[in-house]
Amino acid sequence: MKRVKSILFAILIAFIIGFAGLGSVFAATSLPNSIKTADLTGNGKYKTVNYIIGTAQDGKKYTYPIVVKKATNGKYVYCMELDATYRYNADYKKTGKVDDGFIYIIESNINTGDSEKDFYIKQLAVWYYMDYVNGNNNNLEPNLKNYIIYHSKDSNRENYDVCKKVIDLLNGAINYKQANASIDLVDGQVTFSIVDGYYVSSEIVVKSNNVKNIKYSLTNTPKGSQVVKSTNGVKVKIPTSAIKAGEKLTFSLNVKAEGENKAAYYYFANSKLQKLLYSEVETTSTNVNDELKMTIANVDYTINISKTDVTQSKEVEGATLEVKNEKGTLIEKWVSTKETHKITLKPGKYSLTETIAPAGYKLSKTTIEFMIDVTGTIYVKDQNGVYNKVDHVVMINELEDSVSIAKLDSETGKQVAGAKLVIKDSNGYVVSEFTTTDKMYSLQLKSGVYTLYEVEAPAGYELSKDVVTFKLLDDGTVQVLNGNGKYEDVVYVTFYNKKKPEERKEVEVPATGKNATLLLISGLALLIGGAFYAKKSIKEC
Repeated sequence: MKRVKSILFAILIAFIIGFAGLGSVFAATSLPNSIKTADLTGNGKYKTVNYIIGTAQDGKKYTYPIVVKKATNGKYVYCMELDATYRYNADYKKTGKVDDGFIYIIESNINTGDSEKDFYIKQLAVWYYMDYVNGNNNNLEPNLKNYIIYHSKDSNRENYDVCKKVIDLLNGAINYKQANASIDLVDGQVTFSIVDGYYVSSEIVVKSNNVKNIKYSLTNTPKGSQVVKSTNGVKVKIPTSAIKAGEKLTFSLNVKAEGENKAAYYYFANSKLQKLLYSEVETTSTNVNDELKMTIANVDYTINISKTDVTQSKEVEGATLEVKNEKGTLIEKWVSTKETHKITLKPGKYSLTETIAPAGYKLSKTTIEFMIDVTGTIYVKDQNGVYNKVDHVVMINELEDSVSIAKLDSETGKQVAGAKLVIKDSNGYVVSEFTTTDKMYSLQLKSGVYTLYEVEAPAGYELSKDVVTFKLLDDGTVQVLNGNGKYEDVVYVTFYNKKKPEERKEVEVPATGKNATLLLISGLALLIGGAFYAKKSIKEC
């Protein structure tokens, strides 16, 4: 497998690296080319064992003896065709591979403490799985299969241990997938940044399966180049001093490993005798490898940095921005204009921050981390720490939140025009001075605490000595400090004015006796209540 990755060296030397401690080399094992079945009794009779003796669901006694089968080398062999004949002292030859599921059955360690019981269980599993592969019941009749299934489900049932192990072997064989040896240098986007005098690659993920003795090598790299371990693979380090300004270097990362493949075989004598499954598997060693080609160029790149509003439709003027390198060293500081800012940088990691917000906008508290690889490709880190490819770096500013101020008559609640009001920030600086109209006054402010007071009363009104303290939160919420010294949310800030005494209308009470007295009392109550409401409202603002 060979791939080329265009990441932008001259042909120098090969550098071989191996990581020790990853396991020993696989040892290949081969099966005998031929076997001879053994006479286990010495008297011409077959030896049988029986570990299923009990009662079936229909009440009948159930027993299932099996002939023990071994080769003269002492290894067990399993019958694969129940209806064919087994004969001892017969010569068998290794003939062909069988389904990989039989590997699972052969390699499973049943370990009942009785080798013949282990054989018995595996022989039943071999017949059961053979029927599964062929889709028939040629080896085990349905009644026996039902018996095994039923008694494998409850530890209190007879022959549970045998039946349960047979079913476990069957299911394991059905689900078994041999792990073929493989190794792969994942073909992702490899980037390089400059760290402590090296071009250091991003992590190159290495995926391996069923391999040992992994070794890495670098070809066409200068002296001092390294391959170092990382979480899920490796990183490549190339000395920056080896690549002169304006030059490039193309090199390869190579990986190789040793693995193994397994196979189970059946042995065959002639058409009249059973096929026999050997009780060991054959392993063969295999070499796997991969290569990843990369290029580094020692050049500077000019990139664009854009300062926009949330629509990203125009550049925002007046923002003071700073770019620093990975060590925190200031590279450049500038004030944004109507044009996208161009900056020339070497490959590496950088940060972009705003120190002064443009007029009418909130200060951006986001530090943008970005990276330029050795090809000039730009990547910006997202909230998950992942670098994503972009065309240029963008910092967005949100408009400052708007605060509305209502200047109202304390009796009528109507808007009052002609009052001159001043707003100061928490440092005592005047941020706005305005004259009210018959509509609410709105202005944009940065988040913070402000005070509002009157310096000139509208015609016909007394000058208010009240000072309204309000707060603008980061999320745009407006809060006013009430008479209890607590901030409460409001839709807009309210400031009241009282009319001068001579401007107030007298309440005329007609002299009509009892009714007039009631009207007078009601009117006075209303006036007192209104005054209390106005006074309370002023304090709470």
